[in-house]
Formats: sequence, C-alpha cells, structure tokens
Amino acid sequence: MDQPVACTLTPDAFRNRTGALAALSARALLTREQTADGERLTFIDSPVIEQELRDVIAAEAACCAFLDLDLYRDGERLVLDVTGPADAQPIIAELFA
Repeated sequence: MDQPVACTLTPDAFRNRTGALAALSARALLTREQTADGERLTFIDSPVIEQELRDVIAAEAACCAFLDLDLYRDGERLVLDVTGPADAQPIIAELFA
C-alpha cells in the first residue's frame, strides 16, 4: 500500500525540524547529488553526526512515512540516501536545505 505524500508535523514542529536539519547541514554536509528517486547526501563521519542522522531518520519515519532514508558509511564519510515517490521530490529537495 502506498503512503500518502503528506507530512504530519504541525507548522511549528515543521519549522523547528527544518531549522534543525539546516543547522546539521551547515555543520556537516559535504555533498549533495540528485539520484533517480531522490538525493544522496554525504556528511562528515563522526559519532555525533552519525547519531544526529540516526535521530533524523527516526523522526522522519514518524512524520513522513512516504520517505525512505538509508544511512551507511562509505570510506570516511556518512552517506544518507533519501528516496520517495515522484510526488515527494520537492519535499526531498527541501531536506537539509
């Protein structure tokens, strides 16, 4: 069953979340590239950043079930693949902006 492309956060919670993602991006995002189904983001590899990304994945799973977030290590970088249906591409583009 397909998930509806809709975030369940309140407007205030959405602003707080996007602000936190932007701050994490400013501190640790190295590269960002589009993929066929979303984006691939690479971050500096540190235990603190890894935990923050894992927290993001858990939080996004609760409010945006239509997104798939996959975190893995590639060499000395953390890679976060964010994918979703075609209707979700604008939302994916806004993450970590």
